[in-house]
Amino acid sequence: MIKNIIFDLGNVVLKLKWEIVLNKFSDNDSDKKILEDVIFNSEEWKELDNGTIEKSDAIDIMISKLPENLHKPCKEIMASWREGLVINDNIINFIENVRKQGYKTYVLSNAPHEIPEYLTQKDLDKYFDGQIISAQEKVSKPDPKIYEILLNRYSLNPEESLFLDDKKENIDTAINCKINGYIFDYNNFGAFLDNINEKYNIEMK
Repeated sequence: MIKNIIFDLGNVVLKLKWEIVLNKFSDNDSDKKILEDVIFNSEEWKELDNGTIEKSDAIDIMISKLPENLHKPCKEIMASWREGLVINDNIINFIENVRKQGYKTYVLSNAPHEIPEYLTQKDLDKYFDGQIISAQEKVSKPDPKIYEILLNRYSLNPEESLFLDDKKENIDTAINCKINGYIFDYNNFGAFLDNINEKYNIEMK
């Protein structure tokens, strides 16, 4: 029986809409693609998630890879990237519903140090009984260690827990840790509700 539901943030609780912030600081499609790759698809971005690099150092490295005309947009995007996070109202409604039914809810997310403050500012932290953010733990999914941190810190029984994440490799590790897993696609929310009701008897009431 599932008692705990664990949520990834990116593309689960928060839709990652980088085009919002890219469009704000550039109107050239080619430049936007370059900025997206150098910022959001970079090793430095992963290191920010890992908590192994300072933001100022990451920006310096990103800028070193860009032509001079993109230095300023890069700095502006890195200062305001959280504008590209769009709250997934379907999941928020789902969380509110299952919490009223007695389920405990948690966050397990690869995210930089700025995210806990963001969750507080957006009044999202009230929806969770605990949160594990990779930058704070210096370890990221799909490393099993971060799943073990979650289970140990909040005394969760993995077999009574369900993890929702948009990436198969993260769900695979959860399953290896004996946590139930579901690969979430916010574009197929109806199918998600049907599947977890059928498999885990979790439903909106």
